[in-house]
Amino acid sequence: MKQLSPREPDCSIYPGEYVPFLNEKEVKEAINRTDKRDIIQPAVNITEQPDAYKIEVVIPGVKRDELLICANGNILSICAINKEKVNSTLRNLQVHEFSYKWFDRHIFIPEDADTTFISAEYKSGILTLLLPKASRPINNPHTRIIVY
Repeated sequence: MKQLSPREPDCSIYPGEYVPFLNEKEVKEAINRTDKRDIIQPAVNITEQPDAYKIEVVIPGVKRDELLICANGNILSICAINKEKVNSTLRNLQVHEFSYKWFDRHIFIPEDADTTFISAEYKSGILTLLLPKASRPINNPHTRIIVY
């Protein structure tokens, strides 16, 4: 399988280290070629707050640079590649009860969620997204979301 890895970070920006985006087209093509049994749809919590929607997604065992998050219209797409599992061999395992190589989840978001100012943080295996509410329905353009 073709290696899906970004370049090594070569500069820093506030509030964290710069991590180049994965190639969206390559990731989607790889997911489409993958055996569907290897793709997990992670669990999601969505909470409405007074000024925002909070989305929490459980994605254990991946790194921040393995996440691909996009919003298009009222659909939020979250993909993750667990490169260690994709590139590993399973010969040395005595018991193999879990394996997740790919995470792929699509979430319908409310019409008043504004993805322009979305914030995303990945910490301890949980991706937390905060989508501000707008005063009226928003037609969200295709947006790539940076994860801190």
